[in-house]
Amino acid sequence: MSKGSQRMGIYVCRCGGNIDNSLDTDKLLEAAKGMTKVAHTAMVDFACSPATRELMAKDIKEHGIDRVLIAACSPKLYLKEFQQTLEEADRKGCMLELCNIREQCAWIHFNDREAATNKAEDMLRMSHERLLNQSATEKANVSQVNKFRCTGCGICESVCNFNAIHLAPDKDYNDHKKANVNINACEGCGACVAACPTAALDQTCFSNVQMVSQIETFLKDSKMGFPKVVVFSCHWCSYTAADVAGLKRMAMDPHFCVLRTMCSARVDPEWVLKALSKGADGVLVLAGHPGRCHYEIGNLRTRKRMTLLHTYLEQMGFHPDRFRIDYVDSEEVDGYVKAVNDYIQKVREIGPNPVDPNTRVSPKRMEMPWLDIKPEKKWSEGLEL
Repeated sequence: MSKGSQRMGIYVCRCGGNIDNSLDTDKLLEAAKGMTKVAHTAMVDFACSPATRELMAKDIKEHGIDRVLIAACSPKLYLKEFQQTLEEADRKGCMLELCNIREQCAWIHFNDREAATNKAEDMLRMSHERLLNQSATEKANVSQVNKFRCTGCGICESVCNFNAIHLAPDKDYNDHKKANVNINACEGCGACVAACPTAALDQTCFSNVQMVSQIETFLKDSKMGFPKVVVFSCHWCSYTAADVAGLKRMAMDPHFCVLRTMCSARVDPEWVLKALSKGADGVLVLAGHPGRCHYEIGNLRTRKRMTLLHTYLEQMGFHPDRFRIDYVDSEEVDGYVKAVNDYIQKVREIGPNPVDPNTRVSPKRMEMPWLDIKPEKKWSEGLEL
């Protein structure tokens, strides 16, 4: 399916009142109707029910849908069932995206219906952009190599903890060494992608284009107001804790959006720079505690990379609290809520990001609009000369 022929179906779930008791699902559906490449929208009471899934399969066939976006519960719950629905529709290459508006919106912002509705719209727009930038050929969550960009430096090979990447001479490039990914050995953590200095590596299902498009959509179109905080969350650790926080109906400040990655090691420093350059008031990376990573040492690489990035941002003039890395395991639900709420409060104290997102930027690989603004602190502050 070509990108020009994209036809998306969007389903908004009420979850028997579990969602629409806390936010306006009718308004969410209207927002969905106005999005690009949308061929069909529908409101359903229970997206996970056999009757609804049968209806989805029918709609996919009738409307020629090749992408399905379901605004409902956590992708950890019914992902396999929805994937089976797409298979039953016999629509080859049909793609799926789940937008978690229940656990991570309705159930944690139940005390502010307007804020919950606005945030749900942000989440739906972000999921919409993510799905539009998904490729039909991406079946598994693995790393892939652009050999034209690959210089054979070997950083990816040294970073991979699963022996899934090897350098080998490539006949198409005069026997220069190029990276090769063994997709059967790749665990999909994405550590190699974030470490690649030439952007020769990318990750299916969590590509740079998908992640950046979500960041830009949130910061450009959100009605949230100050502060706007971007939170990168590990699928196995903090994202699980976030789901449980919803199950326990733990109230949270709504001024943040969550971008899920399979591992915190996948968080590219350029994503942080992109968020700050586009006006995010704060960026929080939530990794698992060192020594307790699902991918063994992914969070250790995160800590090393983000500590260096933090120093770099301070030298560029950003307030040291514009960016933070914290550690939350899947069972630390109270820790997750505290980490997010405390950081949002800290961002309120330091004030809005002084970067103008409309500032003319450098054509270089990384945008650096802070070169045109007054620094929040001197780069030499705290250094002994």
